[in-house]
Amino acid sequence: MACPFEDLLALVCRRWPLLVVATIGRGREKRFVELMDDLKGISPRSLAEVLKELTGLGLLTRKEYGEIPPRVGYSLTKQGQELRNAVRPLLEWASETRPEKECPILNAIRAGQR
Repeated sequence: MACPFEDLLALVCRRWPLLVVATIGRGREKRFVELMDDLKGISPRSLAEVLKELTGLGLLTRKEYGEIPPRVGYSLTKQGQELRNAVRPLLEWASETRPEKECPILNAIRAGQR
């Protein structure tokens, strides 16, 4: 039996999953190419794996449009939004503790609040 806390740690202790959640959480659906533009440094393969993982965990929804060329959009589920809101205080604390360090995850979350 898997422990939910272990699952959470496995997710949030990696760079890209939280950045994806923060970026998609800015309020509107995002396409793969938009995420590639927003997430500087991620490879297409890594992004595809993270999107698949987050969708499998119920944190994202994947919507396919019947268009040519194919179009797919990703948005946060209620759980995904709750995760985004839950990690914000921790990120704020870290930002206050180490103000000299840049936090792209917190920046993405703050950008969504404007």
